[in-house]
Amino acid sequence: MKEYRYFIRSEELEEALLDMELTVIEDDFKNEEVVFIVYSQDDLSSVFNDFGMEFTVKDVSETGWEDKWKEFLQPGWLTDNVYYCFDTETSAPHGRVVRIIPALAFGTGTHATTQAAARLLEGVAEGRRVADVGCGSAILAITASVCGAEKVYAFDIDDLAMGNARENIELNRCTNISAWTGGIESLKEHADVIVANIITKVLKSIHADVAARKPEYIVYSGILQEEYDEFMNSIDTDGYEIDAACEVKEWKGVRLKRCSV
Repeated sequence: MKEYRYFIRSEELEEALLDMELTVIEDDFKNEEVVFIVYSQDDLSSVFNDFGMEFTVKDVSETGWEDKWKEFLQPGWLTDNVYYCFDTETSAPHGRVVRIIPALAFGTGTHATTQAAARLLEGVAEGRRVADVGCGSAILAITASVCGAEKVYAFDIDDLAMGNARENIELNRCTNISAWTGGIESLKEHADVIVANIITKVLKSIHADVAARKPEYIVYSGILQEEYDEFMNSIDTDGYEIDAACEVKEWKGVRLKRCSV
């Protein structure tokens, strides 16, 4: 397996990688400059060159990658009341705990976009049916479950991510989560809350399908603060109003609520 690193965010490149069913990981383990990482069995050099991106590449083993995550990741607070950790022994100082097995899937709890999404999701999950679009590790789906959701649907187009998602769901004993490989079009059940923590280009592309399902709440994260106004102006929010927003570092999340009729 090869590890590709690049240093300037490019939504166009990430969309191309997403189409190839590859996951982009944002590495800010030590609060240093963010590095974007992609793991692939295939040679991606031509893809990076096509987008004019400077990158580095090296051969890595999956075992080595997993050991790296175990070395750098530390437990912490996903929200004020939900604690994340990476083993089966750690207890939350208070509140609830979400346990994640580090793997080749986005969502360990350390990233600002995940924290923003979780904070917006936490207050509306209890007693509701929640759908996590592009669930990655399923950390948001599990958060919804431990926060009292009645039923949770977790899905992602990446088979590798779904393997990790199912492991994490089982580890947290979340029997009310249904998980499968697929996109928003694969969701056949009604969800009261739909959450998506994905790059803005993908959020824009799925919004019409999300809104057409008429959930009570829509939670979006993965939006750079500098892109927030443009993003909100680009999506049709007819029938919805901004219920809450959350800023973490340079990222912003938003919760939309369906207007009363």
